[in-house]
Amino acid sequence: MYTYTVQPGDTMFSIANRFGVPIQTIMQANNLSSTLIFVGQTLRIPVPGPGPGPGPGPGPGPGFPPGRQLEQRVNRLEREVNRQSREINQLERRVRRLEQGS
Repeated sequence: MYTYTVQPGDTMFSIANRFGVPIQTIMQANNLSSTLIFVGQTLRIPVPGPGPGPGPGPGPGPGFPPGRQLEQRVNRLEREVNRQSREINQLERRVRRLEQGS
């Protein structure tokens, strides 16, 4: 079991993807009835396999898979950040238009 503190921008979906576990599994492990989470909340993540721990040599840290899986997850997170950036830009443009119309 891994303990994770929710960070700004995290969603239940992104956390489940990061650790490779289904959303429902995280919800059950934390007795949650919805996917709503908040910054600073501590979640227990049932990590498959033996769980995070020290490995041979320095690595990316607990809770992160080695090698190719890590690269795939980083790429997925980068795509999510890019998508959110585009959405923020669209919202900022809408706000500017609304402010100009007042």
